[in-house]
Amino acid sequence: MKRFTFILTAIMVLNITTAFGWGPKGHDVVAAIAEQNLSRKAKKEISKILDGKSIVYYASWMDNIQNSPEFKDLYTETKTWHYANVDKGLTYQTMTKNPDGDVIRGLEQITKEMTDNYKNLSDSQKATYLKMIVHMVGDMHCPSHAGRLSDRGGNGTKAFWFREETNLHSIWDSKMIDAARKWSYTEWVDHLDRADKKYKKAIVAGDYEDWFMKTVKEAAAYYEYVENSGEIVPSLSYQFVYDFSPVLEEQLLNGGYRLAHVLNTIFK
Repeated sequence: MKRFTFILTAIMVLNITTAFGWGPKGHDVVAAIAEQNLSRKAKKEISKILDGKSIVYYASWMDNIQNSPEFKDLYTETKTWHYANVDKGLTYQTMTKNPDGDVIRGLEQITKEMTDNYKNLSDSQKATYLKMIVHMVGDMHCPSHAGRLSDRGGNGTKAFWFREETNLHSIWDSKMIDAARKWSYTEWVDHLDRADKKYKKAIVAGDYEDWFMKTVKEAAAYYEYVENSGEIVPSLSYQFVYDFSPVLEEQLLNGGYRLAHVLNTIFK
């Protein structure tokens, strides 16, 4: 644990702009929805920890740090904490676990630190853990981050996206959100964050594993869609966007509400 703490403290000094996961816009949407649903106390504590900056400002921080050439070796301990690869017919409980951890185990570990050991954490450790939670809750709602182990979460499955050769992982990470709507992240939030209290209460029930299994279900659906296309290398475009935009919207919205719930619970 000491080595992990040293690594997290050391990487705080870097700020580079390269992003993966949902892509910067998707992470911004999740964080911005969460920010609008934070309790007054949570907002105050978070502002203090982040020196007045918002969680949206740091939504892609974990990707930015991970892909820095200077700190890549130091950050290998959390490199696998962005996803959990679940092969067809398996669940999180029955899947082959990555010995280096995954998004669920990572979230459980740092959430426990923020709740059980908060008073003993340094200011920089609190900020690091907070930024990681913001990013990882976003990641666990992206279908490609619950993709199959057999093709590395869609990275090994080729596809054409509007005639451009790519792979399934890349489509869900960033291409899908821009194809669905030419909105800024604030416009996404304005149009999505309209659920009532009953919906919000229902969607935050359960724990990280329960939430992740919904993402696994959505990932399985798009794999089946591609496999039923009848094409060796599927060509995806307007129909795919039409069919899966509701999934995109629901995952972004639920990710935002659940992130708010996690942070409100930590800072209650």
